[in-house]
Amino acid sequence: MDLFSDNVDIKTLEEATRLFHESRAGFLTLFNNSPICMSMTTPQRTYKKVNKKFLEKFGYTESEIVDRNSIEVGILDIEESARVGALIKTKGRLQNDYVKCIAKDGTVVHTISSIEMMEMNGELHLVSFFLDITKIIEQQAIIEQHAQQLEAVNKELEAFSYSVSHDLMTPLRAINGYVKILEEDFYALFDDEGKRVLSAVQKNTKKMANLIDDLLSFAKVGKQAVLKTEIDANEMVKEIVLDLKNTIPHKAEITIGDLHTAKGDYALIKQVFINLLSNAIKYSSKKEKPLIEVTSEIKNDQVVYTIKDNGEGFNMKYIDKLFGVFQRLHSSEEFEGTGVGLATVQRIINKHGGTIHAQAEPGLGATFTFTLPLTSLS
Repeated sequence: MDLFSDNVDIKTLEEATRLFHESRAGFLTLFNNSPICMSMTTPQRTYKKVNKKFLEKFGYTESEIVDRNSIEVGILDIEESARVGALIKTKGRLQNDYVKCIAKDGTVVHTISSIEMMEMNGELHLVSFFLDITKIIEQQAIIEQHAQQLEAVNKELEAFSYSVSHDLMTPLRAINGYVKILEEDFYALFDDEGKRVLSAVQKNTKKMANLIDDLLSFAKVGKQAVLKTEIDANEMVKEIVLDLKNTIPHKAEITIGDLHTAKGDYALIKQVFINLLSNAIKYSSKKEKPLIEVTSEIKNDQVVYTIKDNGEGFNMKYIDKLFGVFQRLHSSEEFEGTGVGLATVQRIINKHGGTIHAQAEPGLGATFTFTLPLTSLS
C-alpha cells in the first residue's frame, strides 16, 4: 500500500515545524493549543510533555505518559520504536514519515510524523508532530478490497462469456450444415418465399457467427498477457491498409503520416488499428470522397495516435455508449457490425495503461485518439 498516494493535507504539520524553527514562544503556544498531536521527549525518547490533542487521541492521562518512553506506555511496539530510532539516529530527524502508533484501547493509529531536535533551557529535546491519517488508510483498504472484488467478478464474467460463446458455436455449426444441405439438395424445389426465408436464415446465422467470434475475441483479450515490444507503427498500419484493401473493397483515400514508434503488444495493438480503420472505412463508405487520416504526436511522454474520417460521425450525447459491448450508434440496416469492436479496442488500450477518446459530429466524421507508452519507457 502506498501511504503517500493520497493528497494528505499536512499544512498544519509544516506550520508547526516552521514555528518551531522561527520562534520558541510561538512554538510553545502552538504546542499547547495545536489541533495535531505533539510531544516532547528526551534524546533517549522519554516523554517530558504532551499536548491536549495527544492525550485525547491516544486516551491517556498526562501522569500515565510523563517520564516513560513510548514502549513502556505502549504507543509504539518494539519493532516500530526501533525503526523510528534508527531513522532519527541516521538522519538526525524524522520528516513526514509514516509511523504506526497504538492507542490505550489497542486501536491502531496511523500517522504521518515529523521529529525535530530542539534546545530548551539548555537541554536537548525531541519534538514530535503526529498527523492522524487512519481514515485515509482505512478508505484505501476499502477501495483496494472493492477493486479486488471487482477484478474477481470481471474474471468470472470473462470466463462465463468465453464458455457461453464457445458452446454456442456447436449448435450454430449444425444449423449452418443443415442450411447448406437444403441449399445444395432442395433449393430448386423452393418457391420465392422459401428461397427468401432460406436466405434470411443464412444471413442471420452468419451474423450470429460473427457476433460469437467477436465475443470470444473480447473475452480472450481480458485473459491475454501483454507482451510489450517496440512497434513500428508505420510498417504496421501500411500492412493493415494493404490487407483491408484486399478484404474490404472500398474507395476511401487513406493517408498515413510519419507515425511515431511506441511500445506495446504487437498483436493486440494491430487489432486496435484494424478495428479503428475498419470502422473508419465502413462509416465513410457512403461519402462521395471518403477520406481517412492516420497521424501521431508525442505528448506527456506518450505517443498519441489519431484516426480521423469524414464519414457519418455520431451525436456526442451518446458518447458514453460508444465503447460498451453490443452498443451501436447506427442501425445494422445502415451499417453492419456486432457492437463489440470498440469495446475490444478500449480493453486493449486499458491493458496497456493508455486511454482512448472519440470526437464526432453527425455527417461530418469521427476522430479516435488513443495513447501508448514511448519505446523508451518500461
